Amino acid sequence: MTLALVIRSGAIPFPRPPASEGVEIVETVSHTVEPLPSSLDALSEPAALAVFTSQIAVRLLMENPEAAGRFRECLAGGQIAAVGDATAESLARYGVAVSIVAAGSGSSVIERLPRRLDGWRVLLPRGEDATLDLPEALAGRGARLAPMVLYRKAPVAYDAALDGKIAGGRFAAFCPTSPAAARWLFAGAGDAAMSRLRDIPAVVLGRFTGRYLGSHGVARVEVAPEATFASALSRLVSLAGRGGPA
Repeated sequence: MTLALVIRSGAIPFPRPPASEGVEIVETVSHTVEPLPSSLDALSEPAALAVFTSQIAVRLLMENPEAAGRFRECLAGGQIAAVGDATAESLARYGVAVSIVAAGSGSSVIERLPRRLDGWRVLLPRGEDATLDLPEALAGRGARLAPMVLYRKAPVAYDAALDGKIAGGRFAAFCPTSPAAARWLFAGAGDAAMSRLRDIPAVVLGRFTGRYLGSHGVARVEVAPEATFASALSRLVSLAGRGGPA
């Protein structure tokens, strides 16, 4: 059985492939999700657009009855954008109609919006470590931003046993599911493990994680066709399978 390593920074488990694929996923959690007390001031006036970049933000906002009610009022005449199918499906489970489903990054949201957003108030429910590309691009088009920081990712202690497995060549491919997961892995890995990580293929969900891996010398980085765990799993199984038995 070939092994593939997944470093996951959120609360949603990574899927497993069928046994017939011959690849076993070894999953390590790098961060736990800590909800943050958030002011509801961002929901105090109408917004033209709300952009959700994670399922966690959806859950934390919509499972707070007061916040969910005020959110619906705030966006009554506006549009809802979701980054990725999984985020869109999460919104749908709460009865929120999604106008824009973007393919895996903040830039793909921007591509679907008008060239100028003057007069638009844009709600951004997000995590503390969210990247700045989306808000910067929105502001650059004239939008007025209303961020809501709903959670942070708290790192767990790096496991020395994991380092030994990586250095020992146990894994044929790896997948950090977020920039935070990638930073955690490379901050904890020793020299031998780092050397091995640079030599095996990696799968990422977005270009920021890919850039991080590339800047640390990983020779082969593939971005999953869609920003979903299912899509990442498909690529990971393919790459690990080519690597032969661990």
